[in-house]
Amino acid sequence: MNDDAKVKRAAKNTVFLDLFTLPEYSLQMVQTLHPEMTDITEADIKILTLNPVILNGQYNDLALLVRDKLIIFVEAQSTWSINILVRILLYLSATYYEYIHDHELNVYTSKKLVLPEPEFYVIYTGEQKIEREVISLREDFWGNPDAKVDLQVRVIHAEDKSDVIGQYIIFCHVLDGQIKIHGRQMKAAEEAIRICQDMEVLRAYLESRKKEVIGIMKMLFDQDYASMVYGREQRKLGRIENTIEMCQDFGTSISEAIRRLVAKFGLSQEEAAEYVHEFWRS
Repeated sequence: MNDDAKVKRAAKNTVFLDLFTLPEYSLQMVQTLHPEMTDITEADIKILTLNPVILNGQYNDLALLVRDKLIIFVEAQSTWSINILVRILLYLSATYYEYIHDHELNVYTSKKLVLPEPEFYVIYTGEQKIEREVISLREDFWGNPDAKVDLQVRVIHAEDKSDVIGQYIIFCHVLDGQIKIHGRQMKAAEEAIRICQDMEVLRAYLESRKKEVIGIMKMLFDQDYASMVYGREQRKLGRIENTIEMCQDFGTSISEAIRRLVAKFGLSQEEAAEYVHEFWRS
């Protein structure tokens, strides 16, 4: 994944959680997925959180417990991977583990446990065309209709101004376009917010939390830039070390190795000498 893709994915996932962990928008999400639940209120919905160890530190998953009967798992993705099925399976297992622990349920009793029924969704905001509306472990991961374990996930990818999920997808697409124009700059975030407000897309959310959204994006842009610079420096350091090792392998003198570092990497004599002193094998 290139640097721009990493920034866009991080920004959208974080805005995703900021948006849908707000009670009014959690309610709107449930109503979008289950329009028949006309009597659901904000008080009926609980956000379930997990330690992000199994998620590799990525906070792009959301679980909503509805009236202790239904768990809705939603993951927002801008890069498509069928491995989403495995991640959700792990997320389900970890969520049930915490639910059983929190409710002091005994899995060893002969009485059947009462667990909330799970549903799974992926909100996909990338450019790849997705033909399928539902993916599953049985069909897409194993390719075996007789597989003993299955998990089905509904894929939501269409823009739709009439509901909050569709509006979130529009926001992501607008943000993609602005990053392509302005790069990893706050101008991209500001323009994305302005355009979406003009389009009546997440308008109330963006008006009430514009400062927070700008702060989220600034932090993520800054973090990604720092990571990019660090990665570039590490790659350069690796090339310097390889050059010094090659000089040794070919019997080059220390003074000649220093000269080559200066010429190849634009280092000063002092910097090159420090690198040679650090990496020259005794």
